[in-house]
Amino acid sequence: MFKFDTVQFAEGTVNLQVSALAVSVLAGVLIILVVAFLRSQAPLHVRAISLALRSLAALLLVFPLFEPQLIVPEVVPDENFVAVVVDASDSMLLPDGPDGQTRFTQAKDLLNNEQEGIIRELEETFKVRLYTFAASTTRVDSIHQALPAHETDLAAALNRLRVDFRGLPLTGVLILTDGNTSSRNEASEQAAILRNDGIGVHILGLGNTTLNSERELLEVTAHKGLGEQAGAEVEVKIRSASRETDPAKISVYDGDVEVFSEFVQLKGDGLVDQLEFFFEPPSTGAREYHVKLEPTSNEFNTLNNSLPVLVDTRTDTLRVLYFEGHLRQDYKFIKRALESDQVIRFSAITRTGTGKYYRQGIRSPDELMGGFPSEADVLYGFDAIILGDVEASAFSLRQLQLIESFVRVRGGGFVMLGGRNAFSESDYAGTPLADILPVRLDFSRAQVLPMRFEGESGDRGFVFEPTPDGLGHAFMKLSPDPAMNRLLWRGMPKLTSINLLGGAKPGAQVLAVKPEDAFGPEEPLLAIQRYGKGRTAALATSSSWRWQMLLEADDERHERFWQQFARWLAASAPARVDIETPSTRLTPGEAHQLDVRVYNEDYRPLTGTELRALVRAPDGTVQPMVVEEDLSDEGLFEMRLTPGDEGVYEVTVEATLADNVIGQDQRSYLVRHQPMEYYDATLKRDFLEQLATVYYTPDEASDVSMNLRSRRTSTSVYRAAYLWDMPLLFILSVLLLCGEWLYRRRQGLR
Repeated sequence: MFKFDTVQFAEGTVNLQVSALAVSVLAGVLIILVVAFLRSQAPLHVRAISLALRSLAALLLVFPLFEPQLIVPEVVPDENFVAVVVDASDSMLLPDGPDGQTRFTQAKDLLNNEQEGIIRELEETFKVRLYTFAASTTRVDSIHQALPAHETDLAAALNRLRVDFRGLPLTGVLILTDGNTSSRNEASEQAAILRNDGIGVHILGLGNTTLNSERELLEVTAHKGLGEQAGAEVEVKIRSASRETDPAKISVYDGDVEVFSEFVQLKGDGLVDQLEFFFEPPSTGAREYHVKLEPTSNEFNTLNNSLPVLVDTRTDTLRVLYFEGHLRQDYKFIKRALESDQVIRFSAITRTGTGKYYRQGIRSPDELMGGFPSEADVLYGFDAIILGDVEASAFSLRQLQLIESFVRVRGGGFVMLGGRNAFSESDYAGTPLADILPVRLDFSRAQVLPMRFEGESGDRGFVFEPTPDGLGHAFMKLSPDPAMNRLLWRGMPKLTSINLLGGAKPGAQVLAVKPEDAFGPEEPLLAIQRYGKGRTAALATSSSWRWQMLLEADDERHERFWQQFARWLAASAPARVDIETPSTRLTPGEAHQLDVRVYNEDYRPLTGTELRALVRAPDGTVQPMVVEEDLSDEGLFEMRLTPGDEGVYEVTVEATLADNVIGQDQRSYLVRHQPMEYYDATLKRDFLEQLATVYYTPDEASDVSMNLRSRRTSTSVYRAAYLWDMPLLFILSVLLLCGEWLYRRRQGLR
């Protein structure tokens, strides 16, 4: 219709030849039209519309007399370059092209087709250089040399082209990609620089903008199992785009051997499922497994259906000390719950009389013989303290100060439970324990006689109601599914005891309350806070045992809560030699900093130590690591791990002082490429259109060569092409004349 492509109009200029003949003809036509307008007896508005239509038609018919020309730039053959860049990342392996072609195969076919290949046409005019890009960019002699890689850095590819063609006549860049890249913002900046330099960015998008039959295994996390079995609790997040009618299969593989499987019902329709299952590994130690979600029968993208996970069956030891003033039901069931946890080493002191204690879970006959510890080296051997129904006078001032230091300096955890001699009912106000609690102690609320929670209908108790913060907190999750977690808490038996507190301190979180009910206003039940290096909590009830007694025997909600609660309390307590790392998942080829802290017996930073660090690679080789002391932070040492091969790495650190071993720590790391390339692996057309000077679909690939030839460059030559014979001009003039005739006929005129 326009005779030329839009790119040719954008790059070219339009010229008109104003001649006396053309001006005279145009003037004569306009005079004739005006005279006809004045002589007509029709109404004014009818004459005006008729004149306008006739004038426009006349202008279009007279327009060729002005000899309109489009001055089009043309590239001089073999004097300019074109860079052809092909995305060779893993998302290009998706077979959503014609006849099941992968995106990468489709790209090669579009470039190298013997009849209509883009490269063949480009080479008639340009010097063509081929590149492939993924995490890095490589110049190749043939597109067949490209090998798919794990991720895409489009910004680095564009920057590489700018460097390679600096000072050379680069007409344009042709990129064949699906737009999945880890560097969107940077790619936009690099593309803008190329366009500003007069280099056209031509992008041919590959793939589908939607994948309707798509299951994605979003995340896999393994935690040491809570029960007595030496296994792992695996949490998975799954998203399915399609409607799910049949159960989906989740499997765990050790290499190529399936060692676990389970069928689950997914929500589908784009919703995310959070599921959990217990897996008992067949092997001991730290080992890599793969969790696989069975794909649908017509799923294009199966590369996001599997994720690796590191399962470490080596037993961690978190020592928890429970001090109880007397034998009571809460003690019995909490003890049972914690003793069944494979990670927790439970020790207890129960007062049976004046100066008499019943000890359980001790390491030696002499341990805790005198009751609650009075020395730091003894108490600091634990990671968390649970304080039951014990009055403040049972402790010496030194012991109270030691508990405060245990939390603030040692980084240990502390929780006070409700009871007749806890919180405001005892004399803890003004003691160091009042400082570390997340709640204020108000003597005016102390209960001389415990409240009775009995309703008119004969039912007993009040509701333990998690707050929004509580439902989202790690140790309050009875299920990884938020909706199921809410239901499980709602179905818990009611409680029958409460200590009235003075409210939460600033910075504390209230995780559960007694709601406003017939027994009174809302009251805080469970609150937590950070204190120094450690964590503290207040659980203002002594009736959590009802959760166990009034539920079915196989219901483990009570055990799960207490096991997760104790682990959370103890998690902030480091060992004397402690490797600090934000994640056990590392990326190959990247440098990762590992910090090591060394403490003395009082858990103060220890200087003057020597550290020996070793790393065991997946192939079994052991290499020493360079350890540097951070002189600005006492007791802190730094190491760098740059893993090469993928697999499981094991780092062991041993600290010595004057040839005496202080302690050691060991961490395992799973080194794998992050498979972000596989997720939401649709064609990012909107993003690519923003980058491009010209965007093409595969059906428009034949336009690439012509558009590049029409680009204006420093070596371009120009040719003039007439525009008077554009089909659009003739069609418009005919339509205008016909329209004017029909209009007059409708108005009853000839």
